[in-house]
Amino acid sequence: MAVFNSLGSNYSKPFTLKSLLSFGTNHDRTAVREALKTHYAGDVTLTYKGRQALELALHQSGLPAGSKVGINGFTCYVVYQAVERAGLVPVFVDVAPGSLHFGVKELEAAGDVDAIIIQNTLGLPVAIKPIQKYCQDTKTMLIEDLAHSFGAHYEDGRETGTVSDLVMLSFSQDKPLDVVAGGALIDRRPENTPTLELPLVSLWQQKKNRTYPFWTGLIRGTYGIGLGRYIHFGLKKLHLLATPMSDNLKELRGMTRSTAHLLKGLLHNQADELEHRVTIAKIYQKELPQSLQYTYAGQPSFLRFPIAVDDREGLIDLLRSQSVHIGDTWYDAPVAPKRYVGRTSYANGQCPEAEKVVGQIVNLPTHKHITPEVAQQICAKINQWLPPKK
Repeated sequence: MAVFNSLGSNYSKPFTLKSLLSFGTNHDRTAVREALKTHYAGDVTLTYKGRQALELALHQSGLPAGSKVGINGFTCYVVYQAVERAGLVPVFVDVAPGSLHFGVKELEAAGDVDAIIIQNTLGLPVAIKPIQKYCQDTKTMLIEDLAHSFGAHYEDGRETGTVSDLVMLSFSQDKPLDVVAGGALIDRRPENTPTLELPLVSLWQQKKNRTYPFWTGLIRGTYGIGLGRYIHFGLKKLHLLATPMSDNLKELRGMTRSTAHLLKGLLHNQADELEHRVTIAKIYQKELPQSLQYTYAGQPSFLRFPIAVDDREGLIDLLRSQSVHIGDTWYDAPVAPKRYVGRTSYANGQCPEAEKVVGQIVNLPTHKHITPEVAQQICAKINQWLPPKK
């Protein structure tokens, strides 16, 4: 079978069957809410997507309209959009050299902001202690975005999502706990806003989400014989395949009962998922040159394993020719996907280090379908492709 970074790679056959046949109950939503409330010690609002949880966090933050919010200069468009939809102003903060995150130096260079969002990109934690101190000293609100980093730990041992008062979780496609579409806001403030019960998306969208694991499994399973690419093309043309950006609703929506039912099961197995990703990442760390690897602090959850190479497209093309499809790189622009940059205030040259990352980053897969043997094979292909040391 061909190897993919995404395209439903988080799903097992039992999960796919469960997604098709189970409908869930209100008890499932209550159980998920209570599990997250216990884990993060805060009030929980369940949302349709993580981006909506982030928007809701900003709405409930108490920040005045027009306040400036620092966001990673290497990020997803939905983060920028959530800030704008909350009536606030996004401020890009460049990443530190050799890193996917900003530090205090980069924050100071970006100018005064009223809040910052740390996103622990690809599950690699930021150095939280100096950033937290900076926020305390400057009275800057700190918000944690856990879209990539559920289960990761900072350098001082604290788990991601246990530092700030407002925390966003995402359970959407290709995230650490992937149930196609889901999110949550954790409000850890003593006097927080009461939990909201949000309306749901259309039944048609719910059906597309429920069938997504089946369709993507069919595509992956038939890609090796040449059929999968045509099934994929046809489903997209017919708008039958749920995609991360296509259901970008203007209104806030809540998590469905069927989604909560799926998520409840994944929460119980989260430790096994994390252990597998760390195991695969350790193979990449050991077998690939250290000069290709990005720096981080703490214990990552390794949603993907990023490396930096000079000829990014060349490596992606080589691996594609050998049925390793990892061209869906996070990220292909400082504000990704690239086609959305024009909708933002980002100007070329604004974040030079982030632009350098964009030109070099390759994401290696760590999901459940990547065995140690497959990871070893990917490393061998990369090492063979790399130019000889001088």
